[in-house]
Amino acid sequence: MKKEKNEKYPQIILASSSETRINILKKTFKKIQIKKHKINEKREKSINKHLKANELAKHLAKKKAESVSKTNKNFLIIGCDQTLECNREIISKPENCMQAKKNLMFLSGKKHKLHTCLYVLKEDKEFFIEEVTSELYFKKVSEVQIDKYLKENKETALNCVGSYKIEDNDKYNFLQIISGDNESILGFPIKKFIEKLESENT
Repeated sequence: MKKEKNEKYPQIILASSSETRINILKKTFKKIQIKKHKINEKREKSINKHLKANELAKHLAKKKAESVSKTNKNFLIIGCDQTLECNREIISKPENCMQAKKNLMFLSGKKHKLHTCLYVLKEDKEFFIEEVTSELYFKKVSEVQIDKYLKENKETALNCVGSYKIEDNDKYNFLQIISGDNESILGFPIKKFIEKLESENT
């Protein structure tokens, strides 16, 4: 994206505290604000158990954007969420290391899907939605390998769906990407959103 176009875009607010998403956004836009969303994800998941994994990702992304939009109606608000589905079960962020280990043991030797949704509001109205599903294979790993990973990456494990981060794969080599691009797997499929903004500013 050209710098002069970058400066034409309205203020963007990211309703997330994810460092990965913040870093990706900063590479593209100059005028951004970071505001943590105001929804209780655990509660939302509990009362929306009827939703499929991809539907839940969209629901949460929308709720996150809406929670910030109420007091920032004149900005572009980005909400984003990612759910992990394995054997038709939705795997959430663990609350402790024991749950993180359980997640990784469950994923070991199985394929799983990452459903990602980027939801954007403009003037409190739906402006853009991108929904992407990626598929990965978590290689069969031993309990010892999992314990080692958790010991070295405790904070990461407790803050990611599935208890792993794709960025760690170069070091640990436990994932094989079957389908999906890097930004979608990272949880922030922003390319088409940028293309939409560019088309409106040409």
